[in-house]
Amino acid sequence: MDGRNQNPGTPQLILRTLRPRQWIKSSFVLAPALFTLQILNPTQWLPLLTGVFGFSFIASAIYAFNDITNRYEDRLHLVKKHRPVAEGSLSIGTATWLSVGSFIIGIGLLYWGCPVAIRAALTYAVLMIVYSIYLRHILILDVIIIAAGFVIRVMLGASIIIEPLSNWLLLCTFTIALFLAMIKRRQEMVSAFDRPEGDEADSREYPTRAVLTKYPGVSVIDGWINVLAAMTILCYALYTVDEQTIAKHNTDALIYTLPFVLYGIFRYQQLALVGRAGEDPTKLLLKDTGIKLAVLLWVITSGVILYMSRAV
Repeated sequence: MDGRNQNPGTPQLILRTLRPRQWIKSSFVLAPALFTLQILNPTQWLPLLTGVFGFSFIASAIYAFNDITNRYEDRLHLVKKHRPVAEGSLSIGTATWLSVGSFIIGIGLLYWGCPVAIRAALTYAVLMIVYSIYLRHILILDVIIIAAGFVIRVMLGASIIIEPLSNWLLLCTFTIALFLAMIKRRQEMVSAFDRPEGDEADSREYPTRAVLTKYPGVSVIDGWINVLAAMTILCYALYTVDEQTIAKHNTDALIYTLPFVLYGIFRYQQLALVGRAGEDPTKLLLKDTGIKLAVLLWVITSGVILYMSRAV
């Protein structure tokens, strides 16, 4: 039996609204610490952990706010119509308090462990609120704002460890986030305009996202996705061979981690464009063994290279 058709209790509804599975996105906060090996510094563990969890609660606050503002559109989506607010199992008032409470917890965690990160977190919150209300309806800008959110995560992580960021690393973060967001839009568009026969609504008249009607054909979007994949790989490659990167880490061996990045991007693109898998990047990333193995090998290889370069 489908658990969504049962009568879940309030705690389960709250968890579904907060979407803790999406907290994996907050791991981008750790990127600067990983690349500088500050992750091995015990004095940085508390600020980094509070940064990750604080940002996660702020993101959950935005998820709840988004569910409230977009509940009518969500009811037309094959999957999102089962979200607690959209299906009516969680009241607007409860969802509002949940959003406010999550935001307060997030800010509280940041203030306690890494107050320097509060500015970046507030910037993210304001940007996402404006996105949920207005910017999500503007072609191209909607995915750019999503990608900017990941850049803010990385910048927040850099502010915690007080480290300058490589421009190539920022560009790499932006392009890979834009790559994931564009695939998500592509699959949402395919789903919206290819509903099963007998579905309640004609999605061409009532699209799940109004902006989807403004996007060009799938073949054009596929071209954009290919360009973004190439840009991500190029930005990462240029980061590994950049003079500043080599001087900072005392090694030019990071280029040998490129095959893992290539495999991960190509593997994700292959899987995401089959069916509706690309609509939920987090689920796909957590589910596929090949991608998880590529990420693990990349982390291990990068860690060994950076550690050995410090030991020289």
